[in-house]
Amino acid sequence: MPRIMVGSEGRTEHSLYYEDFGTGPAVVFVSGWPLTQTSWEAQVRAFVETGHRVVTFDRRGFGRSTRAWTGYDHDTLADDLYGLLEGLDITGASLVGFSSGCGEITRCLAAHGSSRVDAVVLAAPLVVAPGDELLADLLTAAHRHRVPLLDSVLTRFFSVDGACVLDEPTRRHHLHLAACASAKATTDSLAAWADSHRPADLAGTDVPALIVHGACDAFMPYEVSGAVVAGALADSRTVLVPQAPHGAHLTHPHQWNEAVLGFLRA
Repeated sequence: MPRIMVGSEGRTEHSLYYEDFGTGPAVVFVSGWPLTQTSWEAQVRAFVETGHRVVTFDRRGFGRSTRAWTGYDHDTLADDLYGLLEGLDITGASLVGFSSGCGEITRCLAAHGSSRVDAVVLAAPLVVAPGDELLADLLTAAHRHRVPLLDSVLTRFFSVDGACVLDEPTRRHHLHLAACASAKATTDSLAAWADSHRPADLAGTDVPALIVHGACDAFMPYEVSGAVVAGALADSRTVLVPQAPHGAHLTHPHQWNEAVLGFLRA
C-alpha cells in the first residue's frame, strides 16, 4: 500500500495511507472527522476525468494509516498534511477540506506557508469554540458510547429537515469505516475541534478560497460557520448547494463537484 512517513513515536513509525491518480494540477482532499479518504469517491473520478491529479489520504488513526497514540491536535495533523505534500513533491496544489479537515488546511498554511498551494476549498468548515455545548455533548458520548455516537453523527451529517438523504447502505459503509478507527484517535481528534477555528489562521490565508456549504446544513449551519469563515478570508467566494446537508459532497456530488471545478477553472 502507498504510504508516506510523517514521524515516529517511540518504536513506532507513523505513516499515512494515500491514493494518487491522474495527471495535471494537483487537488488534495482532506476528509473530515470521522470519515476516511473513501468519502471522496464521488470526487476522484470526476476530478481525474477533468484533468487533475487527485490525492486522497487517511489521517493518522483512521482508515489504513498508522494508529498512533498521540498527535491528534490540529498542529500535528497540519504537519502531517504538509508532510504528504512535501513527500509527494506536490506544488501548485488546491487543498480541498471537509468539516474538520478545513481547520487542518488553514493551520497547515499558517504553519508552513503557501509555497506549495495555489487555492483552498473549505466545505462546511467547523467553527467551534472551547466550551461549546455541541462539542461537550459529543465528547461525553464519544467516551461512553463511541459507536452509537458515530451512528448518530453520520445521520446528522447527511440529514435535511430531520430526514437522512444519503442512502442507508452508503451511510452504514462510512459508519463501519469510522467505527474501525482507533478509539483514541476518534476521541482525541474530536476534542481538537475546540482549536480548529483560529481567526489568525484565516487572516493569514493568502491564496484564493472557495466556501462551499450545504444550504440546509443543520449540523453546522452556514450562518455560524461558512459565513464566519468567508468573512475572515481576504479572497473568497461562496457557493451554497441547494437542499444539501453538511456532507453535501456525498449527497449532492454533481452540484458540489461543479461548484468546486468551476472555482478551480476560474
